[in-house]
Amino acid sequence: MVIVVAGVVLASDSEMTADGLRHAVKSAIGEAGASISASKIPSNAAVAILPISGDGDGWLAGQLKIALTDAGKTCVEGKEDPMWDFILKEITWDARKEDILDAATLDKFGRIKSAQYLMYGCVRRLAVSERHELIEVELHASCIATKQHVWGGSFVGRYNAPGADPKGAVDIPSDVRVALIDGIRAKMSESLAKSPKLGAVKRVAILPVAGDVDQYAEGLFRDVLSMSSVTPVNLDVSTRAEARFALREGSGKADAIAYGVLRDLSVKVVETKATGEKTCAATMELQLWIENGLTREIVWSDTVQLVKEFETGARGWWNKLCAFVPWFADHPTAIVWLPLAVLIGLIVLIMLLRAMTRVR
Repeated sequence: MVIVVAGVVLASDSEMTADGLRHAVKSAIGEAGASISASKIPSNAAVAILPISGDGDGWLAGQLKIALTDAGKTCVEGKEDPMWDFILKEITWDARKEDILDAATLDKFGRIKSAQYLMYGCVRRLAVSERHELIEVELHASCIATKQHVWGGSFVGRYNAPGADPKGAVDIPSDVRVALIDGIRAKMSESLAKSPKLGAVKRVAILPVAGDVDQYAEGLFRDVLSMSSVTPVNLDVSTRAEARFALREGSGKADAIAYGVLRDLSVKVVETKATGEKTCAATMELQLWIENGLTREIVWSDTVQLVKEFETGARGWWNKLCAFVPWFADHPTAIVWLPLAVLIGLIVLIMLLRAMTRVR
């Protein structure tokens, strides 16, 4: 099967890409629809859509018809007029026609009875990769009667492929997590509360924390942000360049970017007791930043470190016995028969001694 979206042919093994591109097109046309709704095009004026350059299968034009109708405008099928195809054949399309139709061309479309306004445009940019799909559509509208350009704009849609989901389980031992989780979150929360520049930030796009183990440190950072005055947002971006682009093209999604580096996550043994109990020190160190999405000003930055001791190892009399005598760990039944054997041996020894000391 071959899928064609906005004039781009995608092979059958690229269904995920085709789906992402459809999302991107709908996002771009959604922004165009909002702009059309606020335009000077009268709601009762008939608008016909010319073929969009780069829209090979007409799917983008179909989405534009829906956007026109949703914006409260009147969309008509100009191609139903017998003059439509005749006029299109007369026109020599060039780069200018994609931008602004000249007066002579508009005069020709004046012979079409059903349309009062023409909408036209082209696909300016189209980028498809494993990480994202992007489309930029330039659109215009002109009045046929007055030859006046009444509306226009460039609209960008972008779809970011979701990142890999975390595996769930992590390699960090549970006692280490218990020792660190509350303390490191408290330190991050305290630091964020002290930053006066964060007052203007409302929505923060979170990027993966570099060096993180299965997104564990990122999850702790997200926990703290969600409990603060800002709202964390997942834009499915993995780099600052992608995040900046997403915020520049759609600033309403977030107004800041949060990212960081996991510098240390380690455990070392501080003391080992003769009973087998160990005192360990768990360390976590994070460097974290929040950047204004438009000005790139760093509104918060901190290096958060926590060192917490915890005990592990032998607990209870059996574990302590095995720590003293590891042989018991492989022969647990010895705890029963060994004392019994010693008792029997003592009885036998006492009987022998009595026999040897008996008066003859």
